[in-house]
Amino acid sequence: MAQPTAPGNVKVGSEWESPWESFRWRVPATILGATAWLSFTLLYVGFWAKGFSLFQSVIVIFVSIIVLAGLLGALWASWGVGRRHVWD
Repeated sequence: MAQPTAPGNVKVGSEWESPWESFRWRVPATILGATAWLSFTLLYVGFWAKGFSLFQSVIVIFVSIIVLAGLLGALWASWGVGRRHVWD
């Protein structure tokens, strides 16, 4: 019997996982990461930035954006690499 296929000719079953399977933890991790970053910036500006100049505070926020983007980029890049067979 033939394997069932999902939209986009992605094989579902024992060969490959469902296209939605890896979203189960990546989407909540992305939302949690964005929420944690927003909380960090608000707490930083509100309480911890008193001793820093405006330039130093902006640099801290930019570095935190770069770190978050790197983490989320690696998280989603691994998903993209796992889905490369869809475009082959």
